Amino acid sequence: MFSLFSACNVPKQEKEVSENVVVERSGIPVKLEKGNIRHTVMFNLKYDVDAPETDKFLQDGQRILSALPMVKNFEVSRQVSSKNEYNFYFSMVFDNQEAYKAYNAHPEHIKFVKERWETEVTNFLEADFVAVE
Repeated sequence: MFSLFSACNVPKQEKEVSENVVVERSGIPVKLEKGNIRHTVMFNLKYDVDAPETDKFLQDGQRILSALPMVKNFEVSRQVSSKNEYNFYFSMVFDNQEAYKAYNAHPEHIKFVKERWETEVTNFLEADFVAVE
């Protein structure tokens, strides 16, 4: 079962892979710097949370979206609180607004949205954040 899956876009030699989970070796959360944007989306899928199709969607999302050059610190998480109606969460960081625009216009992002997101996600909440100074 895919209960928590995260990846940080750091050079390959600084990534550690264990049981299909990629983590930054330092284990230190990345703090937003001035001008960075943290793009987040909470969502539900049309499949049961334990379904193989759910695992595939989450793994494919991680693989496809984290491979884009402007995406940093990609994370996938599963909700455990009963206070929230959404089951899953994608989070990523962009250096600036230009990088975020480039992500939205990137052919692989557009393809993922069209072929997977629009057909497998039932509802979602998107939010973008910058650091408070």
